[in-house]
Amino acid sequence: MTESMNSKPTISVVICTYNNADSLAITLQQISNQIVKFANSIEVVVVNNNSTDQTAQVCAAAADHIQLPFYYVFEAKQGLSHARNTGVATANADYILFTDDDAELPLNWAEAYLAKIAEHQPDCLYSRIHVIWDQPKPWWYQDEYGPCFVELNYGNSLLKINDIHHEFFGKNFCVKKQFILDQGGFDPALGRMGSKLIAGEETLLYRNLIKLGHKVIYFPDAPVGHRLKPKEYTEEHISKLFVDGAFSALHIAKISANKTLAGRPIGLFIDSIKNLFKSFVLYVKFFITNNKPQKFYRLLCIKKSLVTLRLWAQKA
Repeated sequence: MTESMNSKPTISVVICTYNNADSLAITLQQISNQIVKFANSIEVVVVNNNSTDQTAQVCAAAADHIQLPFYYVFEAKQGLSHARNTGVATANADYILFTDDDAELPLNWAEAYLAKIAEHQPDCLYSRIHVIWDQPKPWWYQDEYGPCFVELNYGNSLLKINDIHHEFFGKNFCVKKQFILDQGGFDPALGRMGSKLIAGEETLLYRNLIKLGHKVIYFPDAPVGHRLKPKEYTEEHISKLFVDGAFSALHIAKISANKTLAGRPIGLFIDSIKNLFKSFVLYVKFFITNNKPQKFYRLLCIKKSLVTLRLWAQKA
């Protein structure tokens, strides 16, 4: 590495972590191995969100060998959004590059982001994510589960994004710090909260970027892998992802709904009824044909629709 003439970094890599110390150690080693033209163009911020494992020790060891500015912060408020907001507040760079403690990072990952920032000056940019299968895929896995495993691939060409149908995921996206601050940070009602598998904290950020006409690009040159935990191969985990997803779906719908009834989003209610009916019909079909993977998937869709409707019916 050679030293940058600028003291302020261009990118702050922010990793929020919770009880995943062994995987975090691998990711931090890969950050240490990043090949960049200017060492001071990047800094690293790790936010420990109430971990009870060896996370603190892993970060202390990383601080000794990572040849980049390194900051370790403890955030006691449980929840990914709380942790991300703390990471943003700690960061010194104009751009925040988010990844996770289970991300597999290629050597040119950070430099690819730096190059695209220099070339396009976007407000937000993001790249591909692929799943690393270290054991056979579970019997129930199908392409429909891709978003649950944060798979993302919009092709091999750079895209200028101006619609809400090319959403990014937190494992591999970069956005201007000021935009996050202007939005009031990440919504604490969304994002993982300990064992609660709530998602959607990036969704509001993404939709506001598009709504306000900011420059958003997808580029394929900085892919990351998703290292799976053993539990992510289980039926129990994918079922919990679906059910807990109902909470984030309702919260996002309440914020963005055009039409409401007593504070409840009408569109979500209609969509949930339609999805419930469609999933029930297909469940019967696949039950008769003994298509177990599809039958299981439709059962999860039914459960999510029912939970969504129950939450919708409760006091808004």
